[in-house]
Formats: sequence, structure tokens, C-alpha cells
Amino acid sequence: MELKLLPADGADLAFARELTRVNMRVYYAQYARVWQPDAFDAEWGARQSFIIGKDGKPVGFISLSHEPEYLYVRDVQLCEPFRGEGIGAWVLAQISGMAQAQAMTCIRLKVFKSNPAVELYRRQGYAVVGQEPSLLWMERKVELG
Repeated sequence: MELKLLPADGADLAFARELTRVNMRVYYAQYARVWQPDAFDAEWGARQSFIIGKDGKPVGFISLSHEPEYLYVRDVQLCEPFRGEGIGAWVLAQISGMAQAQAMTCIRLKVFKSNPAVELYRRQGYAVVGQEPSLLWMERKVELG
């Protein structure tokens, strides 16, 4: 299995938007949230995004924002048939490498409380540092070499 992170651009927006809509629809319904594709589109250009490629095909994307001392993970989205293959752990290792290379002190993210990815984040060293009614705030310290 060959995995790559490829810089995303405007041509990847439709793929990322639809994948996010499909993947998050259950959580949005569960927590009575409204999907806002215009807001997603407006944020696209302000974030650093990458397409997750597996054997030359797009299977997901990540979206990051850079804060003064930490890297904020805005999205990690995988197409459903590719979950459970270790791609999520690989992606998180890539994100950790990016944060380390940029001398960030930690990586932060928010995740819906009922999302199975919570367990992946915990296995990868993320801890809950706060919460909202529907979301957990998670953080992982970055070991600088």
C-alpha cells in the first residue's frame, strides 16, 4: 500500500466538501447541527489541505490551520471503504511530523463525542482537554527533537 499526502487546491474543493458532508451527516443529525457548504468553501482557501492518496487514488483529505504555537487539525476525512486499514494512524503520524518540523508545541483538534475516531486519537496519544455539548477538544504534545 503506497500512501501519500498531496497538496490540495481549488480543484479538490468539490471532493473535500462532498466527502465531509457524507461523513459528517450522521453527527450533524445526531447533534442537531446544520451543514453549511458555503462556510466550508469559504474556509478552504485559508487552510492548508492535502489529499490522501492510496496507490495513486484519492481516498480522503486533511485540512490544517497553523496557530502561533500549535497545529490545529480541522478535518481528517477518509472515504468509508478505506477505514480500518491503518490510514488514519498513518495520517496522524504525518501530521505529527509536520508539527515537529514547524516546532509546534502541540496538535489540537475537535471531534464529535460519538465519532469512533475518538479511540484512534486516544491510541495516538491525544488526550481530552475540554468539551462542548457535542464535541471533545483533544490535544497531543509534540516532542521536539
